[in-house]
Amino acid sequence: MFPPLLHELTVWNTSKCNFKCNYCFVYSLYTDIPKQEMTVEVMDALIDFAKFNLMRDGKIWFFGGEPFTSFETMKYITEKCVANNLKVGFGVTTNCYLLDEEKLKWMRKYNYGILCSIDGTENLHDRHRKLYDGSGTWKTVWENIKLVRKILTPEPQIRWTVNVDTVEGLTEAMKFFIKEGLTNLAIDCVYEVKWDEDCLKILRGELEKMGELLLECYSNNIPVFSMFIRDVYDAYTRTNEKVRANWLDRCGLGTGSVGISPRGEILPCHRFVSGGKPVIGSVFRGFSPERIYIVERWRKLPPYSEHPSRCLDCKVKYACIGGCLACNYDLFGDLHIVPESYCEIKNLAYEVLIDVVRKSMNYDAFKRLYGAGIGRGCIE
Repeated sequence: MFPPLLHELTVWNTSKCNFKCNYCFVYSLYTDIPKQEMTVEVMDALIDFAKFNLMRDGKIWFFGGEPFTSFETMKYITEKCVANNLKVGFGVTTNCYLLDEEKLKWMRKYNYGILCSIDGTENLHDRHRKLYDGSGTWKTVWENIKLVRKILTPEPQIRWTVNVDTVEGLTEAMKFFIKEGLTNLAIDCVYEVKWDEDCLKILRGELEKMGELLLECYSNNIPVFSMFIRDVYDAYTRTNEKVRANWLDRCGLGTGSVGISPRGEILPCHRFVSGGKPVIGSVFRGFSPERIYIVERWRKLPPYSEHPSRCLDCKVKYACIGGCLACNYDLFGDLHIVPESYCEIKNLAYEVLIDVVRKSMNYDAFKRLYGAGIGRGCIE
C-alpha cells in the first residue's frame, strides 16, 4: 500500500503570512489558526524524520503561511540537513515579497527550487493579494521575480490563482508573461466559491482567446505550460475504463508526500495543515494508524461530484482524480466529494480547448510539455 520512502515533505516552517489574501484557503476557512513557527525541537525531529523516511534525492519543500516570514527556520533546517549529509533537495513556494539578493544567493548556494505566487498583471493581482493595510503588492513582487530570474533561475514556475472577479483579462495577462519569457504558468481557479453563469460565460471567452494564444505559441515552438491544456489532453487520451486515470495515485495523500505542520504533525498533504486534521502522525513518533485508515477509505471508490448525476455525462470523467482532496475535505468533510465548480470548469475547458489540443499534438513544443502518450505531463 505504501512506498518504502517518501519523495517529498512539504514543510510549514511557519503559519504566519505578511499578506492578507481574501481568497486564501487558510485564513478564509480557519480564521483562528494560531500564528506559529517551528521550534528547534520540532526542526531537529523533522530532520531525523527526513533521514529515515525521505528517499535519497527527495525534497524538503517549504510552504506556509509565507516561509520567508521565518527565514531563520528555513536556514536552520537546510543547513543542518546538509551538515548531516542528507542527500535531499530543497524548494519553496513564496509570495516573493520578502526576497532580496542575500536570500536568493543563499538559495542558489543550496540549489533551491522556487514556485512564485503572482496572480497575473497588476490590475488582477492586487485585487486579492494585499498587505494587511490593504495596499497592493504587485510592484514589489514583480521586481523580486526579476531578481529571482537574475540570481536563481531564469524560468521560475508561476503559481497563478484565478477568482471569479479576476478571470476577465486573463489571456491579456498571459501575453504579458509570455512576452517577458515566463512560460511555466500554473494557472488554476478558486473552486471554493460559486461560479455562476455570468462568471462561466466570461471564463469561456477567456479560454477561447487562450486557446488561440497557446496554439500560436506551440506552432512557433514556444512551450507555454497550461494546466487547462494538460487536463484536457489527459481527458482526450482517456476515453474509457481501460485507460481511466488512476485516482489512487494522488498528489501525496500520506503516501508519496506529506505535509508537516509547525507543531511537527504529519498530515496527508500540505493543505490539510490549515485545518489541522486529519493528523496521520508526528515527526517525533512517526506515522499513526490514521494513515492507513485515510488511504484505505480513499481507495474504496472513485471521487464523485457533489451532484453525482453530473458524473454520468461528464466529458472528463475518465481523467478525473478528484481535484484537490483537501479542498473537498474542507467543503464537505469527505475526500471523495468534488465541488460542482470544479466539474463545471473542467468540462467547460474540455469543450472549448479540445480542438486546440488535437491541433497542437503535432507540434514539438506541445510534445515536450505533455508527452506523446497518456499521462498528466507537467507537474503542478
